[in-house]
Amino acid sequence: MKNVLLINGFEIPHYRVPVYNYLCDYLIKNNFALTVVSKGVQEGNPHTIWFENRESHLYWTKLIRLIIDTRPDVIIFWVKPTLNMWIVLYLAKLLKIKVIHWGHRRPEHPNILIKTFVLNVLEHWVDDAIILYAEHLRKYVWNRFQSKTFVANNTLNLTIYKHLRRPREDVKAKYGIYTNKNIICMGRMQRRKRIDDLIQSFRMLNMEDVGLILVGPDSEGILANVNGENIFKLGAVYAEESLDLLSASDVYCLPGHLGLSIVDAFYCGLPVVTENVMHAPEIMYLKDGVNGFMIPKGDINQLAAKLKTLLRDDALREKFSNAARKEIMTNGHIERMCEGFLNALQSVCK
Repeated sequence: MKNVLLINGFEIPHYRVPVYNYLCDYLIKNNFALTVVSKGVQEGNPHTIWFENRESHLYWTKLIRLIIDTRPDVIIFWVKPTLNMWIVLYLAKLLKIKVIHWGHRRPEHPNILIKTFVLNVLEHWVDDAIILYAEHLRKYVWNRFQSKTFVANNTLNLTIYKHLRRPREDVKAKYGIYTNKNIICMGRMQRRKRIDDLIQSFRMLNMEDVGLILVGPDSEGILANVNGENIFKLGAVYAEESLDLLSASDVYCLPGHLGLSIVDAFYCGLPVVTENVMHAPEIMYLKDGVNGFMIPKGDINQLAAKLKTLLRDDALREKFSNAARKEIMTNGHIERMCEGFLNALQSVCK
């Protein structure tokens, strides 16, 4: 049994707990024992933890002491590039421990070229393997490191979800939703998500039987002045209730920065409509014209047109819905993610 230490560079988010649980069980079956070290778990976590989780201050002296005490065979870094973590990385190499970086490995704007250079020189050069969230992210890894690069499609642990949803009309009644068909947008309401484009396009629809459901915390006050007929602002809704709302809706629309919310939307069989902007890696699941639509950035008219098409054409919407569900239950299944981890670990431990 090889010992793997995963450094989670901050508090473990709620959604990662079931992912780590599944990954832990999967790796044990393949002779790898997983331990996660983190600052703790995000407050309010609703999930039971059965992976080994060690809480620690993540300063390099504490981490090195932990590494010396536990002597892992492999360290996986899920962290932001910082001087503190670079010290841990290089000291681990001095201790002859295999190291892997996991993440999107795509530097955010600005200075993306400079940051790509820094990542490849300071991290990828000494990595024994690299695990990416998606295949299309390989372009940020230099050619000389492609042979040690693996892909683990970033996703959620859908196996914890119940397959039976509450009746659609019961869910709508609970939240006071009276419209026949509904567009839903779920997640943190942030400017980068271009919620204003969605509001404008919805108002252009002029369809009396269609509603817009906005679900999520609004710390930036984006929805403060958003009111009107058939607009339902529900605030934060989590866990199974969020899936009930998705299943009771017809189309998912988030114009900007679409991330893991596409996994839940597709799981619930919702076609997704978004704009061609800088999205999170999970945009890989969207197949334009197959399970959703990708429209030009800021094209409100086309955004409204695609939404109207899906709302009016029941047969097309059902076709997209089936394709969405199939995509996420194959390429987005957590087994695919775990396979990527196993491939990387087996490679470095040969």
